[in-house]
Amino acid sequence: MKSHVYILLFLAMSLCGIDTFAQFDTETSDTLENQILYNRTKTYGIISHNLGLGVQYRTGKRLSIFKTRMLEFDFVFYRSFKQIKLLKPYQNARKYVFGKTNEAFFLRGGVAWKKLLNRKPYWGGVELRFIYATGFSLGIAKPYYIYVIYESEDGNNYEIRPEVYDIDPDNRNWLDEFGRAPFSKGLNEISLHPGMYFKLGMNFEFGTISTKIKTLEVGTTIDVLPVGMTVMASNENQIFFPQFYISFSWGKRFNKY
Repeated sequence: MKSHVYILLFLAMSLCGIDTFAQFDTETSDTLENQILYNRTKTYGIISHNLGLGVQYRTGKRLSIFKTRMLEFDFVFYRSFKQIKLLKPYQNARKYVFGKTNEAFFLRGGVAWKKLLNRKPYWGGVELRFIYATGFSLGIAKPYYIYVIYESEDGNNYEIRPEVYDIDPDNRNWLDEFGRAPFSKGLNEISLHPGMYFKLGMNFEFGTISTKIKTLEVGTTIDVLPVGMTVMASNENQIFFPQFYISFSWGKRFNKY
């Protein structure tokens, strides 16, 4: 009889121990914070694309477990894939891009949607989302000035003046290019070129704390400017500006009632 009592006590203590261990493990690995479904996000990002760099800001609202809608704003620098830098053999000459007429930038504002493809486990890992976006794109063109060498009027000396490259050789009456002019030259001559942009990508979120966001994103973006924008003199009024990008973002999740 006593042996049965001892066996029952041993089983009860074992079950209590298992239950206690399970509760302890759950509390440390899957906290209450990680079980809350947050409905707002805010992130800041750095963009690197095959033709330049940029920055990004996004703020969003979760529509469901699987879908999030965001407002996004990008500002990126764009250079042509045809760019070739030259350095003339003159003292104090600076490298310049031959045939370039404008520095180009894009300011974007639009709506992006993230669709959850797989959810990471509670202990961490990677969460995969498909992202697509569209909106307004504003092309910003600032004239690209270079210093060129002219012969003085008396023919006894030389002068260096800032000019914008002209594709027409009849208008290029200078003797030679000297080098790049300061970026500030031409800021009062900026022109604006409105259009649209479209974006497709894959978003990889990693980390173990659900309130903190760290993501890596890869994809493609195309800016379409119906009025065109010229970056290189050899490609006037370019309409399509495709880019492949990779971006890193960080931010937070929170609830707003």
